Amino acid sequence: MSRQPIFNVPPITLWLSGVMIAIFAALHLLPEAVWDPVVSRMAVIPARFADLGGLSPLDMLNVFATLVFYALVHYEPIHLIANLGFFLAFGSVCERQFGPRRYTVLLLVTTVAAALVQIAASWGAETTLIGASGAVSGCLGAFCRVTLARHDPAGRRLALNLIGFTIVANALFALLGGGIMGVDAQIAWQAHIGGFLAGFALGAPRRS
Repeated sequence: MSRQPIFNVPPITLWLSGVMIAIFAALHLLPEAVWDPVVSRMAVIPARFADLGGLSPLDMLNVFATLVFYALVHYEPIHLIANLGFFLAFGSVCERQFGPRRYTVLLLVTTVAAALVQIAASWGAETTLIGASGAVSGCLGAFCRVTLARHDPAGRRLALNLIGFTIVANALFALLGGGIMGVDAQIAWQAHIGGFLAGFALGAPRRS
């Protein structure tokens, strides 16, 4: 009898989920004086991109590195739970569909695209962007694109419903902010849209 894995989640998705959980745990277990500077270094802050000219090369490198590393940081439990739920569901499907190399590109591009859209929308602001919502939205967009390309009416209905859900949810985030999820923070709905559109573009079937 073949042995079944404990977690039926492909490796990249599983590993990244573990990293997000570990960072979340560290933020809540370590003193604020220890983790606050780390979060500040990893978070995307639009004001930093508006003032790159006065930075040293090393500081500039750190600012651009946040375009990726911000996605690993969550502070509110509901933020982590929501992102992990969608990531495990749609990230797993995308990893199996695209393979590790194309899936890694999908995650990186959608993460960066989501951050750039948020930076443009909040140019010069001291707001803080953290969380994997951009990449999660990218996986959702790629899933919808792949599903729409198939000759499967049920699958297409699912994809259209998910696109509608994305539009409605982000419209509510724009109007009501974080209160809709019970968090005292603004929801980066612009980043969600940027990640979704990037994922939808990258999910296009390859021509044979």
